[in-house]
Amino acid sequence: MIIRYHLFSTFYLSQKIKGETVFNNKNPWNKKEEDENFIFKGLTQKPKEEAKSPAEILYQNSNEEKNRQNKNNEYKNELLSMLGNNATAADVLYSDNTELENKVKNLNSKNNSNNSKPKESLRNKAVKTTAEAMLGKYYDIGYFFAGKAFGPDTTGMVDLAHGDKMQNRDYIKDVIHIKNYNDPSVASDKKYLSDKISSQFKDYNFDINKIKGYFFKNNSEPSQRMAKDEDFKKVIKENKENILNGKDISIAFPRYSDYKKSNFHYALGHADIRNGYIDKEGNLRIKVYDTYDFNKENTSPLNQAGRDSMIKGELKPYFSIHDIMIPKKTWMNYGNN
Repeated sequence: MIIRYHLFSTFYLSQKIKGETVFNNKNPWNKKEEDENFIFKGLTQKPKEEAKSPAEILYQNSNEEKNRQNKNNEYKNELLSMLGNNATAADVLYSDNTELENKVKNLNSKNNSNNSKPKESLRNKAVKTTAEAMLGKYYDIGYFFAGKAFGPDTTGMVDLAHGDKMQNRDYIKDVIHIKNYNDPSVASDKKYLSDKISSQFKDYNFDINKIKGYFFKNNSEPSQRMAKDEDFKKVIKENKENILNGKDISIAFPRYSDYKKSNFHYALGHADIRNGYIDKEGNLRIKVYDTYDFNKENTSPLNQAGRDSMIKGELKPYFSIHDIMIPKKTWMNYGNN
């Protein structure tokens, strides 16, 4: 099971925060030539939207800026409410949200030094505001705060779960979109994906035929970061023989006090490593599979907030596949040092 503690916790607030594809048993993803030349069947492109007039663009931008400003003001009011009597006139008139977050952080730290009831009240408000910033009505503001505190894949994967509201689409510029587990591009993994998706999302009552997937090519930044991650390399070193023998293994990315170092812990948590093989250049090729969900067994307030947002449809469920390539000269030394 994938357990997500999720993102959202630096301090209670700051935490608020894409040749033809041929499938075969040995190489179900068709390592025929360079992956960047692959064409995955069954993937469709969205029709181009009609060009808008300058007036329409100006009107749309004006409304978007107005809505953003309104949300920003609502968020500021939440922060001021958390400060209570500790908020000054200058805070109300001049402070931006980052400054107010820092004041709440300091106040929270001070309250943590005693057992008074205000500490718990502040904590509950902080968790609520954190969840709203990362998962709810303040997301378009909270995303940027999360980017400062957490790693790029922690923020990227939760951003992806926001669907059409995704803030940074550069994160998926080297990603192939998969319609569902029935897509021809994942034909060799159909049963595995069907079983995994059904298991992970069974408590949500979702139609698994509507759960999309994302294939991160080996030249994508997320896949390259994973290949270089020290915890990931450690698992590959310890399981090299099993991987070379075609066995599937699980990986649990550890959690550290450093949120950026915990990048893949918050992004993936637990994942499966499958379909290992050696390509014609001697490079080790593997795939890392995961589903983006919030287990109900994890009772942390933030995890439950994520679960509630997914049930409400504010977060979209999906599965991901990272294609990893480890150069021959690198993986051949695994186990020798």
